[in-house]
Amino acid sequence: MSTDLNYQINYGSLNVAPPPRTDPNAPLYASEDGVVASLSNSECIFQVKRSGETHVMTFQVLQALDQSREFRSLDEHVARILATIPGLQSQRDGVARVLESLTTRGLLVSDRDFLQRVTTAAPREPAPLRAVFIRACDRPQQLEHLLGTLADYERRFRANRHYVLLDDSTTREAVNRHRDLLREFARATGCKLSYLGAAERERLVAKIARAVPQAAPILPYLLLRAESANRFGGGRAWNLALLLSAGARLVLLDDDHRLPLRRPDDAQVGLDPNPSAAAHTHFYRNIENALGAGEEIEGDPFELHLDAAGRSLGALASGSRYAIERTALRGLPVSRLDHLRGDAPILATQHGSYGSSRTESGLWLYQLPPAERAEFVRDRDSYLRNVEAGSLWYGHRQARAGSATFTPFALDNSMMLPCTNPQGRGEDALFSRLTALCHPDALMLELPVAIGHVQESQRKRSPTTLAAHTPRFNYFVSEFVQRQLPDFNAEDPAQRLGLLAAHLRDVGAASEAGRLRQLHEYLAYTRADLIERLQHQFDAAQDAPVYWQADVRSIIEANGRALIAKDPPRLGDWPTGTDGAACATLLRDETAQLASACEAWPALWTWAREQGERLLGAI
Repeated sequence: MSTDLNYQINYGSLNVAPPPRTDPNAPLYASEDGVVASLSNSECIFQVKRSGETHVMTFQVLQALDQSREFRSLDEHVARILATIPGLQSQRDGVARVLESLTTRGLLVSDRDFLQRVTTAAPREPAPLRAVFIRACDRPQQLEHLLGTLADYERRFRANRHYVLLDDSTTREAVNRHRDLLREFARATGCKLSYLGAAERERLVAKIARAVPQAAPILPYLLLRAESANRFGGGRAWNLALLLSAGARLVLLDDDHRLPLRRPDDAQVGLDPNPSAAAHTHFYRNIENALGAGEEIEGDPFELHLDAAGRSLGALASGSRYAIERTALRGLPVSRLDHLRGDAPILATQHGSYGSSRTESGLWLYQLPPAERAEFVRDRDSYLRNVEAGSLWYGHRQARAGSATFTPFALDNSMMLPCTNPQGRGEDALFSRLTALCHPDALMLELPVAIGHVQESQRKRSPTTLAAHTPRFNYFVSEFVQRQLPDFNAEDPAQRLGLLAAHLRDVGAASEAGRLRQLHEYLAYTRADLIERLQHQFDAAQDAPVYWQADVRSIIEANGRALIAKDPPRLGDWPTGTDGAACATLLRDETAQLASACEAWPALWTWAREQGERLLGAI
């Protein structure tokens, strides 16, 4: 135990000297994150979270350490301590000596040392790419556009990749057209293709059921469309892609995506260390203008992602493309940079989108930063167009590491990635949350590029936006994982997924009154939180146009009425008019189904990994 931090700062009352000018090129320092235990009225133990080292210090020194949490120069830290802690105005030299000692002992880490930690990691060789998987469902025109851009890509880069179409279509016309489009694509590119429609899925499920009999009861739920299914089922194809690529890497596309990847005009090289860095939104008059925005990237767009997926953060940050600038740390505390560990694997990559919004609601548009809000509400005609979010650019100007919010592009499935709910929208958000649960030290890398996203028709989002916020079941589970689950200690991702299943069963095992209470509390929390955030926006934008203010008030009022209403606690996937008893039953049944899927998934994934490419080749 170190005991050389027992400094005493003598309080005085001399005249205050003006703070020295700070050198913008001076090294930056921030205090290590830690926990404190009291020893006496004047001393405490400080334990560094990262290393576990313990140090004895006076409470006065602890105050100085606490005031130095953000990366700033030593002169800035001294000035802040003198201005914040009463009675130290005359003790500049003493405070400076304390900070120098804290630096020597490693309790104040320099920007150089911090970045050295981030860029230090053992080599991590990525697994091979298994295939590019495309989710499709009853949209031949959208698939035709996507395959056209992929054909252009193959002619340009001659990558000769393996493409797999996961077809969830319900009409014979769509199925036949999708097959024809694949044949045309094969003739044009010479690429290897695989097709999984309803019949192929059933044969695959039967094969898996024979090999993993304990998982047989849950397989139809995980991978097959039920005859009575009336809910979005993108998660089924997602789960199929994860099994067919187990032990390898994959790329995941939707039929309404389009290449090329484009870079915003103001894109920056390097990695933004701020985990809360805001995305950039730009609005366009029509979809054609949105599709032509930015600059097409010059290199292979797939390789851009595959160069990152499966590698360690340290390997990426040590290169020029994703290097972290020393000055980018300024103002950030070490506690907010815990995710920047050199050995953290990049399990997925993501990008922004240009064209149509990927959200079904426009609530996020009313929480834009001031500059983008001004563009959003520039005039009434453009505002009425922008609220439908049909022609915009959304993405980051600089790469950042964090958690995914939309469907990833490239995924490293060499370590077990979790399944997602096969039913309902928000399957991407749930997958991201479950991945973070199974692999708490892993990261997603968002690149400063965007992919085209064009829906089959212009979607009206304003009715959903202006109504009371009613999250879907997958968001309910995502929030449950984030806010209510205790910290898991298990290292094995399969065990962590099993612990989640036990908690989901606990949710469903409550009494009917208990299940209704959980739903009421969740909806009250989400709506109250939305009201508070929108109220802050409203108060900070008193100069905004009256039509924007009127809509914000309408959203607040709609959610306020829902807060005090006695309506059944219906989630967004459940039919309008569902009564309380039915809500409780749906919560019980859907948590039980998802729990069963989580319990069965590790055995399914392990078997699929052992099959390797043979599983995909047998289709």
